Amino acid sequence: MIKGRAWRADEFGDPMEVLQLCGDEWENPDEGTLLVKVEACGIGLPDLFMTQGRYPIVASPPVHPGQEVSGRVISVPPGSAFRVGERVMGITIYGSGWWRGGLADYAFVQERKCLRIPAEMSDEAAAGFVIGFRTAHAALVERVPVTAGERVLILGGAGSSGAAAIQLSKALGAEVIAVAGSDEKLRFCETIGADHVVSYGEEGWPDAVAGATRGRGVDVIFDPVGGATALAALATLATRGRIALVGFASGEWLKLDAQDMVLRNYSAVGVFSGGFSANEDARAFADLAEMVERGAINTPLGSVFEFDQTREAICSLSRPGPGKTVVRMSSEGK
Repeated sequence: MIKGRAWRADEFGDPMEVLQLCGDEWENPDEGTLLVKVEACGIGLPDLFMTQGRYPIVASPPVHPGQEVSGRVISVPPGSAFRVGERVMGITIYGSGWWRGGLADYAFVQERKCLRIPAEMSDEAAAGFVIGFRTAHAALVERVPVTAGERVLILGGAGSSGAAAIQLSKALGAEVIAVAGSDEKLRFCETIGADHVVSYGEEGWPDAVAGATRGRGVDVIFDPVGGATALAALATLATRGRIALVGFASGEWLKLDAQDMVLRNYSAVGVFSGGFSANEDARAFADLAEMVERGAINTPLGSVFEFDQTREAICSLSRPGPGKTVVRMSSEGK
């Protein structure tokens, strides 16, 4: 049994009020999991939502936020493909029924959703890689395959999954139009590969998207935003276009009109990166690892907080800056 610190909420509510730093214990990992000494933890809107009680996978407290981590393996079950001492990045078992997340000294990581960290990748970058790029891969390679030369509209382009989708779309040979909400975020989208950027604040912004496509419309929409923004984006879809429904950062899912879909010949596909088989995950991670090795993709890092700033880090997700938000462990507790 190993003892350490972990952030936990025993009731739903405002993270500044309900999250507490507590003592915790970790036993040897069960089959299919690894025990990792955490170096950094990537966080996103689901961590805010689960703390507030708005995330369907976490139905009741206590809540241990922190969906993905980087660190070193300290214990493995018999038959594991990993070894003690290896640097890894992966998804925690935050939703396993007893909520053990990554904002802690140690974390259990799902072996099937774990990768070895490339030598040149920092702990912070590794902590923010797996979910964003697995989501983008699920949408743009597996569920709504994008081919070279197609035009892809990415909503929430400066967010974690949106920024990953920009890089992955470019790696697939697509032309990318990114939509974001501030000049800072638009510049960020350009620096990570977007061919065109459009501001949500621009009146009639779908017309600007149409202009960027020279009136041809987009072939694919990557939608982690939902709501009115996604509804407006539908006007930019070309005939036989596809929209990947990824998330609801706006607070509500896109409401589709079946008649409009029929008359305009477009399709909508739901994307949940947690809904794939072990073999499908393995193929996706091998594909992503190859892209990392050749320099085609990398974690679009944003704000990096210290461990004692965890409450502030999660609250910041209500109005996040560009890129992936990461919490790194302080020297205390290492």
